[in-house]
Amino acid sequence: MRGRANLVAYIGLTLLAMLALAERIAPYRGAVAACTPGYVYDGDTVEMRCDGTLLRARLLGFDAPEASAPKCASEAVWAARATARLRELLRGPKVAIYRHGRDKYRRELVQITVAGRDVAEVMIAEGLAVAYAGGKRRSWCGGQ
Repeated sequence: MRGRANLVAYIGLTLLAMLALAERIAPYRGAVAACTPGYVYDGDTVEMRCDGTLLRARLLGFDAPEASAPKCASEAVWAARATARLRELLRGPKVAIYRHGRDKYRRELVQITVAGRDVAEVMIAEGLAVAYAGGKRRSWCGGQ
């Protein structure tokens, strides 16, 4: 009897480890139909509500000014504009969220479209963000 309980526990732990490894190696990359955007932290970070769970998510493809720790007054102004615009966009029709794994901070990495248009494209086109695929980030402080 004890051997059977150990086997069941071993199998369960093995399955959990395999699922965690699979998510790291090849994360699910599809529409997250059960998720909706919630609180907007800044121009490129939002909260998602997924089946009753709140997750912090980083939008892909662009970098917006930091609202939580701006390095200068100019960045604070641009961050407020970017945050307000992202909030406005996410109130639009047909919001779709696509998962692309997680970053080193364990945030969900997502692409969001509104009425078929990528939010990253909108934010960049309006000068509220810059294209970003990792690496050194742009300064919003004019050379400071």
